[in-house]
Amino acid sequence: MRQRMNVIMCLAALAVAPAAAAYDLNLAVGADFSGDFDAGNISVSADTGYTLGLELAFKIPVIEAGVGLEYGFSRGAQDFDIEASYYQLYGIGRFYIGPAYIAGRYGYSDVSFSEAFDGGSNGGSWGFGGGVELLGKLKVELLFSSLGSDLNYEGWSLRLLYTF
Repeated sequence: MRQRMNVIMCLAALAVAPAAAAYDLNLAVGADFSGDFDAGNISVSADTGYTLGLELAFKIPVIEAGVGLEYGFSRGAQDFDIEASYYQLYGIGRFYIGPAYIAGRYGYSDVSFSEAFDGGSNGGSWGFGGGVELLGKLKVELLFSSLGSDLNYEGWSLRLLYTF
């Protein structure tokens, strides 16, 4: 059910897109830090990981909305022999207050763990934070994100987005 809702939200964002005045293609690179892998009663600190993403966004006065895909490269966990990576498909919204903005995203993620820890986790993902747009082409963004369901990953992400 949750996957179906995520797909419907992404399709709704694309349906509204023709009314937008401009499209942006954002290339995002980032670092996840202060993250934790959480399996209910066990929480393990994650090493810093890196991300690469792409967003298609359209602008309406004061608001930017769109869809994105992000891949989180493999990262380890402190004191455990675990490697984890993820990808997520999400809808994103940014509400601008001058050059600064508040950002939120919601979507679907799939967290994959190494063979040492048999399994993975897929489910909803969300993030909330803010950023600032510089020179019209560059954005710096700080988000707190949660990925997965039973075995999830939560952490802070600092991203740099370049608009084509």
